[in-house]
Amino acid sequence: MPKKPEIIFILLILCISLDAKNLQNFEFVPNEFIIKLSPETKIIPPKSLSTGVIEIDIILSKMSVYGISSVVPFKKNLDPRLPDINRIYRVRYSNNISPDKVAEQFNNLDNVIYAEPRFIQFETTVPNDPYYSNQWHLPVIDASQAWNTTTGDTNVIIAIVDDAVDLDHEDLANNIFTNWAEYHGTDGIDDDSNGYIDDVHGWDFAEYNNDPNPAIESQDHGTHVAGCASAVTDNGLGVAAPGWRCKILPLKISNDNNGSLSGDAAAAIIYAADMGAALTNNSYGGGGFSNYFLDAFLYAYELGTLSIASAGNSDENESFYPASYKNVFSVASTASGDYKSGFSTYHLSVDISSPGSGILSSVPDNDYASFSGTSMSGPVAAGVGGLIKSQFPDLTAGELAIRLSATADNIYDVNSEYFLLLGSGRVNANNAVTYSNNQFNTIPVRMGLANFSASDLLHGNGDSALDPGETIDIDISLYNYSIMGSENVNIYLTSSDSRIDIIDEAELNLTIAPEDTIILDQAFSITINDSADVGICIFNIAIQQGGQNLNSFELSINIGKTPILIVDDDGGGSTDKFYTTILDSMYVPYSLWDRMNGPLSYEMVQNSPILIWFTEWSFPTLDFEDREVIMEYLDNGGNLYLSGQDLGWELNEYPGDSSQTAFFYNYLHADWGGDDAGVSSAQGVPGNPISDGMSFDIYQPGYDLGSQYPDYFSPHDDADLIFTYSNELNMGLSYKGDYRLVYTGTGLETFGSNSSSTAPNDVNETQTVFLKKTLNYLNFINHTPLADSEDSTSSIYFHARIFNNGVDYNGPFLYYRFNGGEYNTVEMNDTLDGFYYSVPAPNESAIVEYYFSVNNSYYNWTNPINADEVFQFSIGRDMIVPDVNDLVRLPNLIDRSGSANVSVLASDNIGVDSVSLYWYYSFNPDVKYNTLMSLVGYSWQGNIEWQDLSGNDKVHYFAAAKDSSSNANIGYSDTLSFQIINKTILTQWDDEIVGQWDTGQNWGLFYVNAAVKYGMNDSPSMNYENNKSDYLTLLEPFDLSDYNSAYLQFWTGSFLRENDIGTIQISDNGSIWESMYSISGINFVDTVKIDVTEFIDSGVYLRFHISTDASGVASGWYVDDIHLLVDTSLVILSNNDEKNIPINFHLSQNYPNPFNPITTINFSVPKNQMIKIEVFDLQGRLINTVYEGITQPGQHTVRWDANDYNHNSIPSGVYFYRLTSENYFKTRKMLYLK
Repeated sequence: MPKKPEIIFILLILCISLDAKNLQNFEFVPNEFIIKLSPETKIIPPKSLSTGVIEIDIILSKMSVYGISSVVPFKKNLDPRLPDINRIYRVRYSNNISPDKVAEQFNNLDNVIYAEPRFIQFETTVPNDPYYSNQWHLPVIDASQAWNTTTGDTNVIIAIVDDAVDLDHEDLANNIFTNWAEYHGTDGIDDDSNGYIDDVHGWDFAEYNNDPNPAIESQDHGTHVAGCASAVTDNGLGVAAPGWRCKILPLKISNDNNGSLSGDAAAAIIYAADMGAALTNNSYGGGGFSNYFLDAFLYAYELGTLSIASAGNSDENESFYPASYKNVFSVASTASGDYKSGFSTYHLSVDISSPGSGILSSVPDNDYASFSGTSMSGPVAAGVGGLIKSQFPDLTAGELAIRLSATADNIYDVNSEYFLLLGSGRVNANNAVTYSNNQFNTIPVRMGLANFSASDLLHGNGDSALDPGETIDIDISLYNYSIMGSENVNIYLTSSDSRIDIIDEAELNLTIAPEDTIILDQAFSITINDSADVGICIFNIAIQQGGQNLNSFELSINIGKTPILIVDDDGGGSTDKFYTTILDSMYVPYSLWDRMNGPLSYEMVQNSPILIWFTEWSFPTLDFEDREVIMEYLDNGGNLYLSGQDLGWELNEYPGDSSQTAFFYNYLHADWGGDDAGVSSAQGVPGNPISDGMSFDIYQPGYDLGSQYPDYFSPHDDADLIFTYSNELNMGLSYKGDYRLVYTGTGLETFGSNSSSTAPNDVNETQTVFLKKTLNYLNFINHTPLADSEDSTSSIYFHARIFNNGVDYNGPFLYYRFNGGEYNTVEMNDTLDGFYYSVPAPNESAIVEYYFSVNNSYYNWTNPINADEVFQFSIGRDMIVPDVNDLVRLPNLIDRSGSANVSVLASDNIGVDSVSLYWYYSFNPDVKYNTLMSLVGYSWQGNIEWQDLSGNDKVHYFAAAKDSSSNANIGYSDTLSFQIINKTILTQWDDEIVGQWDTGQNWGLFYVNAAVKYGMNDSPSMNYENNKSDYLTLLEPFDLSDYNSAYLQFWTGSFLRENDIGTIQISDNGSIWESMYSISGINFVDTVKIDVTEFIDSGVYLRFHISTDASGVASGWYVDDIHLLVDTSLVILSNNDEKNIPINFHLSQNYPNPFNPITTINFSVPKNQMIKIEVFDLQGRLINTVYEGITQPGQHTVRWDANDYNHNSIPSGVYFYRLTSENYFKTRKMLYLK
């Protein structure tokens, strides 16, 4: 597999523009939907609020509708062969309801042909290397030879449906279409009666006015596209284009506020056809299939307008709209050498390919740039289409499409893996305008699977299971994406699987129509051997035309059934053995499909209630077809465990197209985080049924340390977090709704593994426990275990739901017993809400054990899964106290007054009634405070609140839970405590977290070494700039109002030029700043302390400022470990004028002595020196450094609060304190008594 950095580099080249331009928040245009009414309905007048159709108006009356209008101006005498566009309406409303939900309410009404939201589109441009400075593509398509035949015709119009077009661009202006009736007409009057007022140079279908010019900087796409098609050529300016003299009709569909393509593109296409455009270019896509679009394209096609659309930039084999609509000409992209562009979508729906990589064209403000994408290949082909229409003006839209396709150059010699998926070849302009019809290349059929089914209804037992010994009928429907048909197509069914015999294997000499579906019901049949093993069987459908082998594709069926299907998607690795080893040890039946053998269909997975799909570190994975299968499986109630490192990255960033991100968001119920959690361990969530109590290292076996990329993400509110990494990023989630899902950002094979772990030998307990718990969570006999009860006189109700409503299963069966007796076996009753069974009341205390099972002819399945496990509950008076654990341990806090949130887990066999949080203070333990806690998810939460505490005070807290029993049993948690301390750290830089700091222009983290880790520098990895002024600013001020003194301490060093200065500035309001410290020159590592006591009556704002001149540069100013100390040791300078400077060093006896908890130490310094005062215990162990720093001559005082380095209070006893300077030291003794 490719190395990840290389892949990231490709993405940076190919995907920046998509990320920049695809930022709209709506999948649909908000607050409107499209509705088409039947021909029997009356035309609705403009600005109506109702339709005149009672059943429709009843629904509309419940909405805040403010306008119903036709999507295009009314057309008299509309040809009945055309789509009835007069009855397509736009309904606008103000309710906060998604348009797709609104439209759903109308689709089943008698007078409604369709109702649907209007999709927001996105552009298909991908910018590339800015140094492309020539139009390499024009010689490739033989443009210059074509221009010897024709240079276009000003009567040929190419409509550009796009974000905007710069009408005044020097290389476009002379080719911009002019509507002369409006140009010479009266302002404000619809002079040509087409329904659009003053549409001189096109129309804006987003802002609904006559100005298609760009309004914001991001609207550069349409100008580039217009130039690709028909920039003015041979004018001594800018660029050339295939269309040469063909006219450009600008039709703007982008919003002027954010650039999103929310305009009515379908209405623009209808407008273009009405204005006589020969072609429309549609370099955009988005959303799903739209009948409104389909009507618009058919309308244009029948009026003679060929719509050309970009095939998409996903680099996947997938259909893409609007390119995949019938009557739309789809264009893929090629690069130099006729290779498929790395970004281009490929598919049977592609009609032709055209250069689209590094295409130099016009951009707004008389500028030029190279863009890449099928957004460029489309208009290049449209420009050639304009030349064709100029040379052959009487061609219909269909004939124009055929000429474009049938004259293309074959490029499959260099793109053999994409045979038929890039259309008929790469466009050739000269062939297109010079070939006679009898010189046309054959356009083959391009047949794709539309539908497939396998049935035992006619020749088997009709139970839908494809069993050994049965004869199976194969029905398929194939769609021909080609614009050409054929009368000589053969279709063959083959298989190398020895378990089956093919009876009917060929359909010969079929007639296939262009862009049409052929249905082959019972065309093929097979017999499954009597001794066939259960598992997946693969067939091959091969298409042949005129003796030439075309494409083929695989079909598959499941022989028999298994409860679990494992999809091995690790690209040929051995990850499957981790799973199969555990399942074998559990005696659980399963089948295995290696994704390298080909894609899966829904038919392959539909009969397996549990699907395990892993990707390890393989990519690409989960392609479009895979996602379609998974979505259909989950929509039908399936149960999925999905895992893999970088799987989320691939779905969201590589390339992270709209269908991938929608799958991640809507089906995996998560918001993307990132692809490198940066840690190597994880832990479960307390109380979670899957992960509670689990903790383990993670490592992707078989890869080095630099190849570990575990994904992280945020579960949606409807999903549960099941794992977090050690840095608290999220690793796994579970979801329970219409289907069940477990998803982890790294695979089971990484749990507790190392680089050399292999299966089966290295399968560990963590992996086994996790898979067992996951299978019980995904168990397709869904049941919520019964809790203990004190009611012995009522019947016991058991309830379960079964996958697929129990179809294909015998049962479910309930097995239950009282007090260790014999099990009773009963079949449960089927109801509309699952399966129920009522057991008579025992009328006495009892221990009840039970489990469930279902079976079919292939396997027996139980819940719980393990044969030696059962559900259990008790009946009778409850004496069991609740279990209260995992009380959150709070850190020591600097706040004198404040609150802290606390959570705890509480469980009980009967049920928890309430949980209370208690706390008390060390100086008054008899007074206890309490509050009721609230249940949030799995945990109970509440707040401890305190006021006016002093340093060294401790707050003790615990939780008490009361159960729901008649005895009201109470259980208690452990008692924990936190201390009010005098020191807080303002940085988290060692964890690479900038956190509460604004880093200004260039401040950033730098790595020192493994011991020190990270600090902050004004210009990391480089020298600072000349004439620089840059700030590192604490975002929020700190409040000192509760304290008597405060001190700022930090580590610093500098490599600054003589006149370059670093300054610490403090403010009490964030506006007026006072310099408290400055540094310049070369200073090695030092610790600095600054007295900020004068600010205790206000908030303290803090920033570090570096200012440089123009004389030179250096590596800058370094800071780290910024602390705030309050009510603690503080140096006070006194009597340090010259006449009071001491002659000698002196260390005084501390006072008071004995002391509790604060003592004062006086010392004298005769000259400027580094001074250190340290405290030791009787064993000579260092307890704390009370003071350290370069000290001015004079008499000084320092206070100590009897805390050690970790801010913990020391025990009573004798201690020594020592003053040390360069050539003096003195030690004294002191006594601390609590």
